[in-house]
Amino acid sequence: MGRNVFLIIFGFIVGSLFYSFHNFSGKPSFWELVLNGMLGVAISYVFHFCNLFLNKTIHWKQYTGLRLLLGIVIHLILGLCIVFLGLKGYELLYHDYSFFSGEGNKILLKISVLLFCAVLIYNIIYLVFYSYRQYTAGQVLEVRLKRKQTELQLSALKSQLSPHFLFNSLNTLSSLFQKDVRRADIFIRSLAKSYQYTLKAYKEVLVTVEDELEFVNSYCFLVQTRFGDYISLDLQLTDNELKSKIPPLTLQMLVENAVKHNIINNENQLKIQIKQNKGCLEVSNNKTAKRPETKSLKIGLKNIISRYELLADKQVRIVDNENFIVKLPLLT
Repeated sequence: MGRNVFLIIFGFIVGSLFYSFHNFSGKPSFWELVLNGMLGVAISYVFHFCNLFLNKTIHWKQYTGLRLLLGIVIHLILGLCIVFLGLKGYELLYHDYSFFSGEGNKILLKISVLLFCAVLIYNIIYLVFYSYRQYTAGQVLEVRLKRKQTELQLSALKSQLSPHFLFNSLNTLSSLFQKDVRRADIFIRSLAKSYQYTLKAYKEVLVTVEDELEFVNSYCFLVQTRFGDYISLDLQLTDNELKSKIPPLTLQMLVENAVKHNIINNENQLKIQIKQNKGCLEVSNNKTAKRPETKSLKIGLKNIISRYELLADKQVRIVDNENFIVKLPLLT
């Protein structure tokens, strides 16, 4: 509603200003003023819808010069067509006027020059305001994306600071102190290293696969201390893949999910593999007997998928058959 009011008022004012420059009869006329005002309103609506079409077809940011030139040319052609139709209608109402022969050609030329100047100024002003609006919208979107990224990383951090995991770790540590003090010392160092990485990675948008795997190895040591050789981690990555980047805590969350949702014992050994496959980091594990008390909400997977969509607009692919496989795109 507000936009329509603006277009009508703006168009009528511009049409009235045109009339002040080319008074047909040489003296003020109410109907001539109304005609010019209506032509101005028609032109403002045509320009508005033309801009909507051009903005979708040609992006201002990528093709600024082309978009400006096409806007001027198309607006001028459309404006001349509307003026031509308006003047023809005026001739039909008032037979004393002839705009397309003799003296009328001078008026037509004058209108064309005025229209060209108006179109040129209009497109330059439109470029400035549209660019500013896009810039402010981009700034707002960037802030929202950063906030969303922070929320997702905070959610990932909370999952790593799980009281359940800490409780199990302390129980394991308690039993180690009674059996093997040296191994207990290594366990404490690995636990500290895991939490140190978690707090550090929370501030990062991307981390190298190599750094993430150091954390995963520390985590796996903690888990293997509890389950022994019944869980194994197989890494098949080259130096190039190790230097690639992924969102922090993604590999650890996938490994933790595998541990959390599968029974691990002598009869149900869990095998986790991380390898490169067609530009993706493929994390897979065999499926043992499912833990009856564990209900999957897939929060960890949703977190990973959301962060990938936010950072690179790339899809995380999940294959759930004999093995559970998650394919993470390598970002750089």
